[in-house]
Amino acid sequence: MASCQGCTYKTAMPRRPIYAELADELVRDISAGQYPVGSLLPPEVEIAERRGLSRATVRAALGRLVQLGLVTRQKGVGTRVAQAEPGGYDPSTTSIGELAHFGAATHRTLLGTESVVVDEEQAARLGVSAGTRWFRVETLRSDLTTDAPPICYTENFVDSSLPDVIHDIGEYSELIATRIASRYGRVVDEVRQVIRPSVLPPDLCTLLKTRPQELALEIRRQYCSAGKLIYVSVSQHPADRFEYHMSLKRNGP
Repeated sequence: MASCQGCTYKTAMPRRPIYAELADELVRDISAGQYPVGSLLPPEVEIAERRGLSRATVRAALGRLVQLGLVTRQKGVGTRVAQAEPGGYDPSTTSIGELAHFGAATHRTLLGTESVVVDEEQAARLGVSAGTRWFRVETLRSDLTTDAPPICYTENFVDSSLPDVIHDIGEYSELIATRIASRYGRVVDEVRQVIRPSVLPPDLCTLLKTRPQELALEIRRQYCSAGKLIYVSVSQHPADRFEYHMSLKRNGP
């Protein structure tokens, strides 16, 4: 596959809301230490005047920082930095923290990268719009501590407006979503996950070192930032190498 190193592509993705762009900038400033933990951000009116924005836009951006756990807001005091990195997200079945632990505890092997415009069939599979451009990155995940066969094969589709994320993807093990946040300030606040059975095609059976026509679990994760889908992963886990555990609790009477 052709490498995307050094390439730039015009994105077909819609522009992010202004408040989300401002929130991304503030996330980067906080992470970089411009606003240390415990310090106050400039007042709404000052941020608005400095950037030529409405106070409503600034208020929405600061509300997003509150949602991410980065700041707290108190009337008469201001917006105080609570932590330098966004807090974990809390869905009912897993957490970003658990996904990050998986990334740190396993090795990612880069198989190839390419720029693609998804057709209707791919779009339906990924849950994106047909005709949009993405960076497609193929990887294998393996256990760091053993010589066991690979854990899974993954196709990653990264928003084409985020080219820096894929240039050194073979050199870091952290989540791609984590790298997107550190490079661009676009913090993932929702992951939509779909799990379904599949049958591995012959080429993946060879790659994953399984028997022919091995059953697998396909996991599609859609990573969203401020309501916008920025990254999709589709992983194939051979059935004998993956278990999915979920606990359901009653809500009220």
